[in-house]
Amino acid sequence: MERKVNWRHLPLALVSVYALFPMYLLLINSFKTKTEIITNPMGLPSKWTIENYVDAWVQGNYSVAYINTIIVTGVTVILVCILAGLAAFALSHIQTPGSNAFLGYLFISMSLPVGFIPLFFMAVKMGLINTYMGIIIPYVGGGFAFNVFLLRAYMLGIPKELIESAKVDGCNTLQTFYRIIVPLSKPAIIIVMIFTALGTWNEFFLANAFLQVEEVRTVAVQYLNFSSKYSTNWSLMAAGGVISVVPMIILFLLMTRRFISGLQEGGVKF
Repeated sequence: MERKVNWRHLPLALVSVYALFPMYLLLINSFKTKTEIITNPMGLPSKWTIENYVDAWVQGNYSVAYINTIIVTGVTVILVCILAGLAAFALSHIQTPGSNAFLGYLFISMSLPVGFIPLFFMAVKMGLINTYMGIIIPYVGGGFAFNVFLLRAYMLGIPKELIESAKVDGCNTLQTFYRIIVPLSKPAIIIVMIFTALGTWNEFFLANAFLQVEEVRTVAVQYLNFSSKYSTNWSLMAAGGVISVVPMIILFLLMTRRFISGLQEGGVKF
């Protein structure tokens, strides 16, 4: 029996090709010489070589940049999950004075742009330039309101009877949060973790301004080493681009099933 073609998938296939084509060019050009990229940028390499990756790793100082990025991303994800999770729990299941006003403040903070110059001068005054916390604090604060709303919407679907039964069993507020709320909110927390990790790993603007010495620079900032005002080494830039994005691609592929299930469960609760 012949299978019918579902033409509704055609637009999705076209969008996928459009989205993946730049990654395809980046990958094949990372195995070419600088001359071949200029003469044949779209075709496959005539001779595959991994020298670009070795040179890019050394010139980009990726051994240090990877450690810096992992530290910044890991600490940011942990702080976002803890702080946004506690705030969402308080706003969804703990009746505190001023909670509605705080929700309004969070909504307004999502609407107003945060200027770069105030952030930079605050970091200078506090001695946070060229430190991990100098960019971790803006990263955590930048997505705080959105993550609180996302987690709060999910936690509102958790029955209050579970919270009350935990209190009857002798759990205090923090124990109720870690033993009841966190396990039941795992799909939403995973979504927050993925979005935060992707955004932090790829962020460039603040990292480039706040991290001015190579010892603390992240992967996104070190990528600039392959481009200058007068020349660009396209082969090393392609290899460096692949080195920069591979960890996040692997993370997303490993977490895709959990990510989709989290969206589906969240959709039912919303």
